[in-house]
Amino acid sequence: MRLNHIDLHSPVVAETASFLIDHFGLTLVEKRGKDAFYRLTDGSGLVLVVSPPITALGGVDQVSLGAQTYHIGFLLPVRAEVDDVYQRARQAGVQVIPPADRHGAYVFYATIPGNILVEVGHRPDV
Repeated sequence: MRLNHIDLHSPVVAETASFLIDHFGLTLVEKRGKDAFYRLTDGSGLVLVVSPPITALGGVDQVSLGAQTYHIGFLLPVRAEVDDVYQRARQAGVQVIPPADRHGAYVFYATIPGNILVEVGHRPDV
């Protein structure tokens, strides 16, 4: 069995997807409706879907929930790139926790539109 995709639920689908495209280098593969479904990729096999929650299946987004129950993480090959992405995220006005050495990596955290926590880091051994 192979993991096919990850679906992030957001009440602001287009805004969340656009942020991931503009600041984390993902590419739009498919879009359905104005604010209904965006399929993104990183070109290395990651498929990331952004969609509204499906209420009939018990889904909820983290804005409505008022909490962050998960985070997604990106690794960069060079430590200095973490600082570059951090500066771009900060300039975009999202809430950020500055880069620091944590759990064997140099990382920062950003809360992007949709109340989605994103970790961006560099791990020297990867």
